[in-house]
Amino acid sequence: MGCNTHTLVAHVAALHHSSALLLKYRVGPDNQHGWFLPNDDLHHLEHPEQAARRILKEQAGIDDATLKLAEIESFVGNNQTWHLIFDYLAFTRTMSTSPGKAVAELRWFEIDKLPPAEDFAHHGWGRTVLVKHALGKAQPLTTSSPR
Repeated sequence: MGCNTHTLVAHVAALHHSSALLLKYRVGPDNQHGWFLPNDDLHHLEHPEQAARRILKEQAGIDDATLKLAEIESFVGNNQTWHLIFDYLAFTRTMSTSPGKAVAELRWFEIDKLPPAEDFAHHGWGRTVLVKHALGKAQPLTTSSPR
């Protein structure tokens, strides 16, 4: 039974060193096409972090990641429901993935070589989330030599 007042979504930016995982759904949510961050509606009484873990497992075959809540977005969506979006960063142990049933394509991209915003669903929303939250956190460790 869906709620016609609220939409609760977990949105997961899966990161491995300087790469981010993007996917394309077979049938995009809201009839959207293009690249997405893994995401899904929360199940009834499901904690957002548990939803993020479920989404990674079901959509990308990832079951070993450290999660960090980056932001909670709040807005009125196209369907006029109040959207609460839980944006998570997921630091994965490996780049090994397995696309879920609803996933048409799954690919790692270097953060500094992401597809352009127009190649993303929802007017580049997933790209904006990555740039905002992941850019500084996904860079490889570097060492500087003393001068």
